[in-house]
Amino acid sequence: YARLCRLLVDVGSSVLRDKFDKIHPPASLHTNLTTTCHSTLQALRNRGVLNATQWGKLYPVIRSSVSSRDFDITLLTVLLRNICGLSPPVKGWDVPPPATDLSTTANIARVKHFRNTVYGHADQASVDDATFNAYWKDIRDALVSLGGAKYESAIDNLKNECMDPEIADHYEEMLKQWKKDEDNIKDVLKEIQRELEELKVSTSKSQPKGMFLIC
Repeated sequence: YARLCRLLVDVGSSVLRDKFDKIHPPASLHTNLTTTCHSTLQALRNRGVLNATQWGKLYPVIRSSVSSRDFDITLLTVLLRNICGLSPPVKGWDVPPPATDLSTTANIARVKHFRNTVYGHADQASVDDATFNAYWKDIRDALVSLGGAKYESAIDNLKNECMDPEIADHYEEMLKQWKKDEDNIKDVLKEIQRELEELKVSTSKSQPKGMFLIC
């Protein structure tokens, strides 16, 4: 179970970071964040989608020191969705894409879907061999498709690499934190949607009704 957590959090972060760096190269990241992307990111911060810690990573005291190496998987996912010009998968970001959809955005969505699947075993922190092998293959295929063949050997090595209990606990906790962060974002977005619906109803009620001429 800890290996699955590590595969998703560790390798998943690297793959998403590579994809982000191709769209926003490290050399121009500082410039992009302070110009073309700033208004979008500011809006996300105002809405509570980006928290203070994440904002500090995007805009450190020394602005030119910003680096995607400091972005965790939750922040990378938010950035890929909002400032990378990527069109959502056909069924949206939050729905598991069909097996036939092998697009970049579908594989990004799959990473989160597999996270949810693996997280479902968090209470026991274990999976049987058959389940482990099935999950590993599916996650491996998505990450290699998204990040390229260079990740194949690293993933295969991780499958059999020795992991001590402290490392195992670390990655299990990181997966839980990732899920918690994502749920917090969902709650914020639901609250925003609720407020927008209330505002829409309130505005509709406050508008004067049309005048009718009875003949």
